[in-house]
Amino acid sequence: MKNEGKTVILTTHKLKEVMATADRISVMRKGRMIHTIDRSETNERELARLMVGKEVAPERKASARTRGRPLLKVEALEVHADHGRKALDDLELQVHEGEIVGIAGVAGNGQKELAEVLNGLRSWKKGSIVFNGQEIKTASVRHMIEAGVAHVPENRMKSGLAGGLGAVDNLLFKSYRTDKRSRFGFLRTSGNRDWSKSLVEKFDVKTPDIDTPVQQMSGGNQQKLLFAREIDHDPLLMVAVHPTQGLDVGATEGVHRLLTELRDAGRAVLLLSEDLDEVLQLSDRVLVMYNGRIVGEMSGDEADRETIGMYMAGMYGHEDEKLAEEVAG
Repeated sequence: MKNEGKTVILTTHKLKEVMATADRISVMRKGRMIHTIDRSETNERELARLMVGKEVAPERKASARTRGRPLLKVEALEVHADHGRKALDDLELQVHEGEIVGIAGVAGNGQKELAEVLNGLRSWKKGSIVFNGQEIKTASVRHMIEAGVAHVPENRMKSGLAGGLGAVDNLLFKSYRTDKRSRFGFLRTSGNRDWSKSLVEKFDVKTPDIDTPVQQMSGGNQQKLLFAREIDHDPLLMVAVHPTQGLDVGATEGVHRLLTELRDAGRAVLLLSEDLDEVLQLSDRVLVMYNGRIVGEMSGDEADRETIGMYMAGMYGHEDEKLAEEVAG
C-alpha cells in the first residue's frame, strides 16, 4: 500500500510490529501525543520507556535459586476435547516449588485442555494427577481452589471476570465462603469493601470506584484485578494462560513481575503462552507440547527459538533431530 502511494496509520502496542513496518513513530500516553521520531533513530527499549513514562525494567532471567519438591505430577494423562477428539495423549509433566515452567506450542495442541483439567473444569479419561502429595480423583473447581491452585484464564472477560460487576464482587468469587468474607451465610459487607480497596491499592488497579463495572477498565487493569484475586488466595500453584495477551508494555511488565515474585516466594507457576519471547524470558524450564504430548524439555538457559520451533512443528525423534540440525546449520 505504501509503494502505491497510500498512507498507512498503524495503531498497536506491539513494539516488534512497529519497528518492522513503520517509517515514523508517534507515542501516545494518557490521551496525549508524547513524542514523534523516525524509526531509524529509535529502538524498542526507548519506545517502551516513552509508552510507560519511566525506564522499563530489563528482561527477567530465570533465577539460580534451587527449586523445591515436586508440587504437581501428571502421569499418562488422557483427555478428550469437546468434540470427542483426544486432546491430551499420555501426557506427563512435573512442576516443582520455586520454578516457572513454560509450555510452548502452536494453539490447539492441548494447552487449553491441560489448563482446564488442572483447574477442575474438565475431567480426564486415564492417568493420574498428584498435587501437593494428594492424588486428585475427579474434576472439581472448588476442590482445586481449596487445594491451592490459582488460574489466570486465556480470556479474562469470558472466564475470569464478570464485566457487569464491580471490583468487590469480582474479588469475592473465590473467597466468599471463608470466615473472613462471610458469617452465617451473609457477606461481611463493610469488611469486604475495605479488603477490596486494599487490594485495588496494593496491585495498583486504576478504577474510578470499586463499584465501577470492570468492563469499563482497561485490559491491563482488568488483568491486575484478576491477579489480585488469585494471588490473595495464597496459591501453591499458579496456572497462567496467555497472561499478557492484549496488554501494553507497561501492563506486561507488571504481570511478569507478579509471576517472578510468586516463583521467588517458593510458589510454582505453570505458564502456557504462544508468545515465545515471554516463555524464554520467564521460564526456568521450557516444555513443548505437540499433539497433546510433551515432546521437548530444556532448561531456561538452554532454550532457544530455533529448537523450540522445531519441536512445535513436530520435528522430534532421532531422524527429525538430524533434520533439525541440518536446518539449523
